[in-house]
Amino acid sequence: MALTARDLAPADAAALAGLMRRIDADHPTGFCLGEPEARELMSGAESRFEGAFDGEHLVAFTAVMPGSPQSTGQRFILFGDVDPARLREGIGTLMLSRALEAARAVHRQVAPDLSATYAATALAGRADQAGLLTSAGFVPTGHSVMMVADLARPVAVPEAPRGLVASSFDPAAADELRLAHNTAFGDHPGRTPMGPDFWELFMVRAAHNRHHLAAVARDEAGRVAGYVFAHEYTVPQSGGPGPELHVPYVGTLPHHRRRGVATWLLTRVLGLAREAGYATASLSVDTANPTGALGVYERAGFRQLYQQDSYELVEPPLP
Repeated sequence: MALTARDLAPADAAALAGLMRRIDADHPTGFCLGEPEARELMSGAESRFEGAFDGEHLVAFTAVMPGSPQSTGQRFILFGDVDPARLREGIGTLMLSRALEAARAVHRQVAPDLSATYAATALAGRADQAGLLTSAGFVPTGHSVMMVADLARPVAVPEAPRGLVASSFDPAAADELRLAHNTAFGDHPGRTPMGPDFWELFMVRAAHNRHHLAAVARDEAGRVAGYVFAHEYTVPQSGGPGPELHVPYVGTLPHHRRRGVATWLLTRVLGLAREAGYATASLSVDTANPTGALGVYERAGFRQLYQQDSYELVEPPLP
């Protein structure tokens, strides 16, 4: 039967979650959603999901997540994969091409006078994934590592850095935390500031948030000095049995770095997670992180699981 492709809607969440589970059982992706999480993400106005169908059977998907236009250009994150039983049929090539065209259409409409950067990842060692991206013009730019920590043993939390106090994630301060996050990650390569709509969807309203297990450090004037946020997904991001707490972001404001803020907050969150009954914690880190985050995480008890290679395709402003 010939394949058909169409946009995925929240009604397709169960099919998408099932496909992601089949893919994740074959190889780690770091992007395996349960049905409720898929439905929430597809409900967002900014993201676009598309699927390839063989009859009624979903055999591949792509996700396009546009970033807000900046003076340096507009950045798009592209995800996607194919059912392991349907590899080497050209489905990945078809879907990547369609995802790029969808992203280019958004760029033409929103920011044609800016350059566009399309970013994607391939699992290290998967020559087929790397070849798919390079054949489309993507070039390798770096690496990220998925890490996991065992929470069976008590977590030693150091003393708070002088003048700082910690609290949980307060949704009433969500936009303040978004702006702090954008500042903390402003010097990280390839980062695009978080817009308010996606932040509200992903970091405030989504069911995967565990605000009570997050940690936000403030100075004596009440200003944000650093943070560690906490999520829990239906499918543990490390691929383990769970229950697992996932740490999506760890950030320290530039003028508070090298004070032990990240270590203090991260161990605090790990301790809270252990007390709450979580077996493991996971996070992903860019190996080019300028703050030396990889070493911080290893000292906190995280070990490396697998590596993903980053790729980018950069196109100039439209004429």
